[in-house]
Amino acid sequence: MTDELKDALSRIETETHNILAAAKSQNDQNRLAIARLDEIIALLTPKDNAGEPTLSELLAHLIAQGREQLILTRKAVDLLIDMQQNLPSKTVEALETHFSALAKA
Repeated sequence: MTDELKDALSRIETETHNILAAAKSQNDQNRLAIARLDEIIALLTPKDNAGEPTLSELLAHLIAQGREQLILTRKAVDLLIDMQQNLPSKTVEALETHFSALAKA
């Protein structure tokens, strides 16, 4: 075997070792990330036998509450619009100035 061929094989072996080490490091990081995700899921998911709601039930409840809040907000805005139409114009201007300043804060 020639020296050039030996050098090339040596470089290939070294690079192969580097690639395998990088792959092992990546694999270790993936295992750690999966373990952490498993811990997070375990913390977020109630135990089946505890009689507690499941994660999907909790999420459904939160979504329902969000919808209820949206309905209440729309009703409040409608009420404010109705009130605004019945108020004197100077009062409306004062309210708009006050609320626009709050929105910018």
